[in-house]
Amino acid sequence: MRDSSVVRRRHRVPFALIATALAAVCVARSDVAGLHQSASRINLLLVTLDTVRADHIGAYGSATAATPVLDRLAREGVRFADATTQSPLTGPAHAALMTGMYPGKFGVRDNAASRLPDEAVTLAERLKAAGYSTGAFIGAFILDRAFGFAQGFDAFDARFEGFGLADLEQARRRGDKVADSALAWLGGLPGDRPFFCWVHLYDAHAPYALPPPLNARFRGRAYDGEIAFVDQQVGRLVAAVQNKGWLDRTLVVAVADHGEGLGDHDEDHHGVFLYESVLRVPWVMRLPGRIGAGVVVQEQVRSIDLAPTVLDLLAVPGSGPLDGETLVPVLQGRDRKEVPPSFAETYYPRFHFGWSELRSVRTGDFKYIDAPHPELYAPVSDPGERQNLTETKPIVARRLSAMAQSIARTLPDADRAPRPQPDADTLARLRSLGYVGLVGGGGGARGPDPKLMTAQYRQFGTLIESSLAAIRGGRPATAVTNLKKALTINPRSYDVHLFLGDAYRQLGDPGNAGNPGNPGNLDRAVGEYEAAGQLNPGVAEPHLSAADIRIDQHDFDGARREISHAAAADARSYAVDVARGRLAEASGQLSDAMAAYQRAVSGGGGDPRPHALLANIALRLGRFDVAEREFNHLLDANYQPAGGHFGLGMIAEARGDRAAAVTHYRRAVALDPAFKEARQALARLTGPPKR
Repeated sequence: MRDSSVVRRRHRVPFALIATALAAVCVARSDVAGLHQSASRINLLLVTLDTVRADHIGAYGSATAATPVLDRLAREGVRFADATTQSPLTGPAHAALMTGMYPGKFGVRDNAASRLPDEAVTLAERLKAAGYSTGAFIGAFILDRAFGFAQGFDAFDARFEGFGLADLEQARRRGDKVADSALAWLGGLPGDRPFFCWVHLYDAHAPYALPPPLNARFRGRAYDGEIAFVDQQVGRLVAAVQNKGWLDRTLVVAVADHGEGLGDHDEDHHGVFLYESVLRVPWVMRLPGRIGAGVVVQEQVRSIDLAPTVLDLLAVPGSGPLDGETLVPVLQGRDRKEVPPSFAETYYPRFHFGWSELRSVRTGDFKYIDAPHPELYAPVSDPGERQNLTETKPIVARRLSAMAQSIARTLPDADRAPRPQPDADTLARLRSLGYVGLVGGGGGARGPDPKLMTAQYRQFGTLIESSLAAIRGGRPATAVTNLKKALTINPRSYDVHLFLGDAYRQLGDPGNAGNPGNPGNLDRAVGEYEAAGQLNPGVAEPHLSAADIRIDQHDFDGARREISHAAAADARSYAVDVARGRLAEASGQLSDAMAAYQRAVSGGGGDPRPHALLANIALRLGRFDVAEREFNHLLDANYQPAGGHFGLGMIAEARGDRAAAVTHYRRAVALDPAFKEARQALARLTGPPKR
């Protein structure tokens, strides 16, 4: 007996009802013009689920999952049973979802290291051009404006508060806060214009921090608990759309960017390997009016197919060829001439550890991993990918190897393509999310096979993690000891030299609590940064860190040289403009400093530091209009609010508004009772505060 809810490659199922309904709503080209002119144009709610494995969702067979909302969407819509991503990393995977292109086409191969370029045409840009209101609500800074993901969005909410080293965990937002922002935006829409709302939920990404009562309910199962929490936020979004009366004219899509290792193949998290644990993702899609409810597509589909499929369903024309293809014919029951291969790659082991990059291709019954020691698996019969078939099926291995190489040749070479690098705060936030720096290498030679380095990976990672914790905790001497041990494991590690520079810098800072300060350590720090720069000449961050030290030492010529090296590595980095501004300010060129900070604000995405620097320099120059705007921006972002109120108080006092000045000074003191300058200013205007 045939299952009429399943689409199979070799056993076509009639889809007359679904095809007719799809055509009536949004597929048939003869109806597109009328739909474009009507108020009933289809909305799009896209929820990307970071780090969610398919086999931890109820609709995908998990008996212990608590995912009633995603399961409901699967029942009321279409479930793609064999969806795969093009990258096991958040940034590149989302680039694939949002453009329909292989992320390597844009040089996007790591998180926050390569910006999605302006020439990339995103789903949001296409929908905005078609008349959609567009809003994005982001859970992790990896997808912030500075990395190109705001293209095409009218509203882009990616506020991450407190970027200092003491607040590294603030590099992410909890899903309920992200959903709150999205719900506020949806609530303000007039309803007479179609919308595209993208919500990114990052909670299932380690480290886990389950709120009560889920933390008690899922004790010992934090990953599943985080997925349950994410499911609840999806439910809030769907309920809001339903309460507005919009659900039956809204396409709801929930898809993961990549999965999670969870110990499979000795990978606890993701990024290093290309096994199914990180490449297979859930993808469910509720069509307007519950069209195709309960359909399960068994054919292999890919992340790059999402954008063309959505555009087709919404009857929005595309422009230019895409690597992905629309899946609407599959939903209509039409056979594809050939199911296209799913190609994936990861440069994470190469950039971070100096090991070999990996590529994989899945087609038919087989999957090939292009590694120094190649691997061939049959994922359907061997879902754990335990039996390497390269020796027993050499012809298949050679055919898929050639296919992987053919696709790889269409992508820019990682050695020659420019690779903009993160600034210091970006790297600090990356560390808080478990992504540790970048590593030197290059020259085109492949490093060791990552699967042969797992023991080293765990030991090295433990030393790095403990060292970062020591630096954050003000124990730099402990960090130096651990990092020197790490150097014995991998002496050419960019990470270790960079972090050693940070530790020595902290040791040499006389203001560091618990340390007397040794200026000689500052020179050691600069030396470590120089070593990191030698290992990876295309990286700006070590030069910027060295420039910070030189500025503090009033070695302006040395700082200028370091900034020049940083700019050569990454001319587009807003952190370079921050460094230029600091140098100009320290050398008394305040107008030049203000201009540099203004450029940094323009390119800094959600980072509040350039805003703070611009506010302070504008205040010094008497540009109260600029300073007031920037201080208010910082208060909206809840970044150092005591300082924001103090700045606004100074502006009010300079303008002769004594009452407003007193109000702001009082707020500053209430927020930070130890704020000496604010207390003095308040006393000056009102007399000493009562004790």
